Amino acid sequence: MVRPGLVALALLVLAIPAAAADWETKQWNPKPADGDVDLPMPCGGHMAFRRVATPTGDAGSGPLDDRQVTLGQSDPETDYIEHSRKDNLAGGLVGRDGARSYLIGKYEVSADQYAAVMEGTCPMPSAMGRLPRVDVSWFDAVQFSARYTEWLLQKSPADLPRQGDTAAFLRLPTEAEWEYAARGGAAVSDSDFRARSFPMPEGVTAYAWVGGPSSSDGQLRQIGLLKPNPLGLHDILGNAQEWVLEPYRLVRVARLHGQAGGMIARGGDFRTAEGRLRSSLRLEIPPFDTATGQATHLPTLGFRLVMTAPVSVSQSRIDALRSAFVAIQKGRGGETDPIALLKRLADDATDPDMKRAVETIADSLSAERVARDEAEARSAKSTIYAAAAMIRSLRDLDRRLAPVKARWELAEKARGSNPADADEWKTLYDATQQALDISKRAYRDILVQTADDYDKARLAKALAVLTAEFEAQKLGSFAKFAKLFVAQVTAYAARPTQDDAGWYRQLVE
Repeated sequence: MVRPGLVALALLVLAIPAAAADWETKQWNPKPADGDVDLPMPCGGHMAFRRVATPTGDAGSGPLDDRQVTLGQSDPETDYIEHSRKDNLAGGLVGRDGARSYLIGKYEVSADQYAAVMEGTCPMPSAMGRLPRVDVSWFDAVQFSARYTEWLLQKSPADLPRQGDTAAFLRLPTEAEWEYAARGGAAVSDSDFRARSFPMPEGVTAYAWVGGPSSSDGQLRQIGLLKPNPLGLHDILGNAQEWVLEPYRLVRVARLHGQAGGMIARGGDFRTAEGRLRSSLRLEIPPFDTATGQATHLPTLGFRLVMTAPVSVSQSRIDALRSAFVAIQKGRGGETDPIALLKRLADDATDPDMKRAVETIADSLSAERVARDEAEARSAKSTIYAAAAMIRSLRDLDRRLAPVKARWELAEKARGSNPADADEWKTLYDATQQALDISKRAYRDILVQTADDYDKARLAKALAVLTAEFEAQKLGSFAKFAKLFVAQVTAYAARPTQDDAGWYRQLVE
């Protein structure tokens, strides 16, 4: 007997057009770049994705590790909509090295790509087909992601990475995934991440289609004509607004409000004024239009996809999640930790009211501990970052000192003919030497203090996150300096003997 569900799935997949000749690359990836991930589509089409790393600590350090990020933007006029708030993020694609990431569409889904999946005949690739597909409802976008995933599972399953026993899938991005990627993710510094938009050194209109004759001139534009953000994403701000997965909620001072409303459009569009464009921009869109009695679709609103994977992909994964939760709950105190003792007391309580009261206290202490640990992790990362910058400064001062001294000595030999020149070089030499001495003392102090404040495991985890960020930002030298600092701190913690000369030799060699 054939199950009705299988019949429906077969009919749905058969309704997608068969493959045709491959499209020209310019149709689906007009700005090819290193790191692009290409997925095939029906009708010979393709879709380009970019990998978004979410470094959380040591590779494979725990399935419940995630990355805390600051989303939103503080502004008195929009605080109830966009006020800064903490959120947590972890990519659903886990590599063999334990590194987490997710894939996000490099461009907004184009008209040709949409037609290839959703219409009964293959489109003839065209310039108009490279426009973002707008006038789609949230339900249309969800249906597109479902049908595209089903086509890949049927026609090209090897292109969907597997997590445990389960294949990855496509869907709309969550708000956190969308905004993290829009801001530049780990490819930008913390300060750039929290800025109004990702770095735009050539001006907004070089990166985003916005309202006005000097930019979009009131017209939707083809995908990929402008420069990308630091993650290689095009049109993430401007051009078409983009649907995201979850419903709209207001902000109630540093957290989202409990009422879920309509759906969410992110990123602004080709009619948004340049001064209003920002990474935090979010609008509530009613999912249904009461005037037409149909799902809402707007000429400014499209979407892009993400690829991720389910969480509970195998029994071994479920066991690891359970163990990770218990370890976080116990914290560093082990079985003698007060929280663990409270849990035991609650288990032994016979009075239901007492049991609930003790559980509430234990849960509150556990939440406070997790928040404290996360704050400590951020502080450790910032300390290592500052030390790496200090090492860079020390090296620059050290290399500058010898040439300045040589010039001073030459000027001293010619002092009789030009005493002012000799005095100027001596002043510069003294200032450089003083700056170097102060930097040495400051570095020594931060090294010793760091050894007192953080254990080896905390530093190793913070270093792993920071190294991944430096690599994403193409700051290889800073990654080297960060590793050197942590190595020196670890060595000092194991044997607390100050070796200023030895530390300094390592820093400047």
